[in-house]
Amino acid sequence: MNPTDKDLHSEEDAPLLSNIREYLPGFIESAREHIDAINQGLLRLEKEGAGDTESLSRISRNAHSLKGAAMTMGMSNITSLCHQMEDIIREIREQKMATGSETFDVLFQTNDGISAMVERLSHSPVEDTSQLNGLFEKLAALRPTSGEPLPSRAIPKKMTKISETPLGKTVTNTVRVPTEKVDRFLNIAVELVILRNRMQILQDQLDMAGASRKKEQKLLSVMAEDLPNISVSQSSVHFALQELVQQQHKGHQIVAQFGENFQESMEVLNQLVTETQQLVMDIRMLPVSMLFNAFSRPVRDLARQKNKKVELIIQGEETRIDKRAIEELSDPLMHLLRNAIDHGIESLEERKQRSKEETGTIIIRAFQDIDKVMIEIMDDGRGIDKAQIKMKALEKGFLSPDEAKRLLDDEVFDLLFLQGFSTAAMVTELSGRGIGMEVVKDNVEKLNGSVEITSVPGESTKITISLPLTLATTRAFLVRCSGHILAIPVFSAIQVLRVSPDSILVVKGREAVYLKGEIVPCARLDLTLSFPEQEEEDADGKLSLILLRQSGKKIAFQVDEVVGVEEIVMRNLGTHLRRLPAFSGSSILGTGEIALIIDVPRLFTTAQIKAGNIFLERSASFEKKAARQRILLVEDQMTTRLLEKSILEAAGFEVDMAGDGLEALNRLEENPYDLVITDVQMPRMDGFTLTATLKNDDRFSHLPVIIVTSLESEAEKTQGLQAGADAFLLKKSFNQESLIQTIKTLIG
Repeated sequence: MNPTDKDLHSEEDAPLLSNIREYLPGFIESAREHIDAINQGLLRLEKEGAGDTESLSRISRNAHSLKGAAMTMGMSNITSLCHQMEDIIREIREQKMATGSETFDVLFQTNDGISAMVERLSHSPVEDTSQLNGLFEKLAALRPTSGEPLPSRAIPKKMTKISETPLGKTVTNTVRVPTEKVDRFLNIAVELVILRNRMQILQDQLDMAGASRKKEQKLLSVMAEDLPNISVSQSSVHFALQELVQQQHKGHQIVAQFGENFQESMEVLNQLVTETQQLVMDIRMLPVSMLFNAFSRPVRDLARQKNKKVELIIQGEETRIDKRAIEELSDPLMHLLRNAIDHGIESLEERKQRSKEETGTIIIRAFQDIDKVMIEIMDDGRGIDKAQIKMKALEKGFLSPDEAKRLLDDEVFDLLFLQGFSTAAMVTELSGRGIGMEVVKDNVEKLNGSVEITSVPGESTKITISLPLTLATTRAFLVRCSGHILAIPVFSAIQVLRVSPDSILVVKGREAVYLKGEIVPCARLDLTLSFPEQEEEDADGKLSLILLRQSGKKIAFQVDEVVGVEEIVMRNLGTHLRRLPAFSGSSILGTGEIALIIDVPRLFTTAQIKAGNIFLERSASFEKKAARQRILLVEDQMTTRLLEKSILEAAGFEVDMAGDGLEALNRLEENPYDLVITDVQMPRMDGFTLTATLKNDDRFSHLPVIIVTSLESEAEKTQGLQAGADAFLLKKSFNQESLIQTIKTLIG
């Protein structure tokens, strides 16, 4: 008899025995690996079919291993679910069960349930039963019905005795280390880098002292040779000078010997620091597959939800990336994949009309490019129309007509990164809120990286994320600007130049310089950072420029002097300095000086604003606009109405309420509003009718309308779009952030 949820609930809420709790962290870590392997195996099996014996074996092997571990820990629910999964996979292998979408849906749900129970164990030593949700009944329903239930091996609740058979010596070449210890190891390594830089300065000073002593000895030797010709050669001065020459010679030998020993020690220290730094970086570097593999399942589910056929191709899984980057990039990359499915990949009918394959392709790949890690997300969908972006920017007030004329072609995609900007025809729970690309840009720039968009309308879109190879230390150009030493990561630099002042051109009202057949914008670093101007000029009359690149753009910044290149340790600025413009951190140099580290993305934004791209400033003041807005809330349910009203008023909006569409029209006749939020199902006049009425009336057609409803089918969304709604939000996924963000998208 197969277990049911009811059978298990009563017995599994007891905490784990204290004698096995110490093994819980190891079990959780191992279980996560098995769950991920099962997930990847199911995705591949669904794609390749029941003939994929490798995937069948992978799923069965990991389910069996997880079952054994759970059995040892006394976790009956996880044990039983794994056992059921094993049986179903065996029947698929023996062709006793079909592999339709329903089968995979249940298997995925089972794996999700196991995962949720495992994650619960990381917070509480109680096996969670709330995640079962009828899983055993769903699994049983998949099994062939021949009058008798399929035989099932009994699963003991607990292991009565662990085998005492001697296993011999086990050898392993890996060990699990808490990340806090790895981070501490990294801190020690970067302190060694600082120490090495300081000792290098001491070495340079020692070399200078040695050279000075050589000159002194040479002068004393000349004086000693001339003394016999002086009448006082037999005086005490003569003997004192000879003694001084001898002492100087001995001192020179001591300094020379010390210098040799110090140099040898420096070489050993340098080798050890480099090796230690490389080792700790290698420990922190993880295969990007740990990040990419987590996307296969959401892409599969979202494509099914949107009724599209999408194949996700992962490339470069072996590329290694810093652990922190894996943690920070998960949400941004999911935003990009969601956009690719929702906005990029066309519907089946549209792809057929464009003579494309029914199945759309999304490729996510990673590769190393010298000192950078590149991540690319490409889709073969409809692409991005720059003309549509500019039109939406004008329509939403992000650009004035004059600014649109002055906007350079390669600056159009910058609009996509502005807070609240979206090209979606209607805001839904999945897209169109203008937060996806903004989140991507912010998170990538926190990692000192950049984002670049390229697209061919009707054919494809590619988004390239460029990241530094390591995030704790970096090589940086040290530049002098208005008396300050600043650090610019080599990662963002292309070239250091010395040019004559007459090389600076003026193009479209902006300073520029002609480099290798390309006109590149030019800006003074001191003016960009609002530092005092320096009047000093170089002896040769030339200017020092450092050419930087960010998200596909280039700017040549003029500096007072390029001091050199040094490996620096990046430190946070601290809360009291966090608001400094265009700086991401600081570093202690070998000289003991503190250098501020330039935040290149913010530096580019500042330079573009000062050059006349006023629309970039608008995102900074975006939050301030909401306080002046007035909203009409149309909802017949009192509880919902009061909840939404409290949320809107807490955000600073002025709110009036109406119980249905007719009352709303009366209020609109009496008072001006900036936006309307309406339910659909209401007495007298529903939300669709109200929306259509407003959009067909010249007095109200400009008003954005947000529909908030429990209706969630595509037909209702289409009806809302046809009525003229600007946004369509579901009550089941309704939350304060989504509502406020949608309002900001529509009216700012």
